Amino acid sequence: MKRRFYKIHIGCFLTAGLLAMINLLQAQTEKGMFIVGGNADISESIQNTTHNFNFSIAPSFGAFIINNLGIGGVYSFSAGSSNVLNSNESRTTTTTFNTLVGPFLKYYIGKKGMKPFISANGGYSVHTQLRSTSSATSTGSTSITNYDGFSMGGSAGIAYFFNPHLSLESALYINTSGYQTLIPTTRFGFSLGLYAFLDKKKPE
Repeated sequence: MKRRFYKIHIGCFLTAGLLAMINLLQAQTEKGMFIVGGNADISESIQNTTHNFNFSIAPSFGAFIINNLGIGGVYSFSAGSSNVLNSNESRTTTTTFNTLVGPFLKYYIGKKGMKPFISANGGYSVHTQLRSTSSATSTGSTSITNYDGFSMGGSAGIAYFFNPHLSLESALYINTSGYQTLIPTTRFGFSLGLYAFLDKKKPE
């Protein structure tokens, strides 16, 4: 009899917890809702004697101030490497790290399960560069440099809602960054993101 009571008690507890989670996660892009998630992308290119690799991830949190329009904050981290074989048989390896903190705007279009969207972001950015040169005839050299700057970008894509509280988003983006003493750089790419939509707490 006790085992049966424990099973019923545990089952009720798990059911209540599941219902509470579902109640918190409502995929409505309406005023007062919250959005939490992030994007990630990986790219690699090889051209003659140059090999480039880049990785970035950008978690974010925001709220809808009006229907379909969300604002919030984003933290972005990216890392990249470039390996170049020089004409004198020496090799130069450059590794970069970029961090960004700033606001974002995001607007969803439509009411169906697949919603187009556009977004924009910008903020303060820090760029760290590690450069080393080596060859068969010398020990080589290494340098580390930090730069402060500003970055801004935008994207357009499609959000596919699996259910009322979860979406997978694909987007094309453009990002421009400028740092002290460095030539501004512009990057194009494709990213994937996963987002959860949190319902505002309803009054008792």
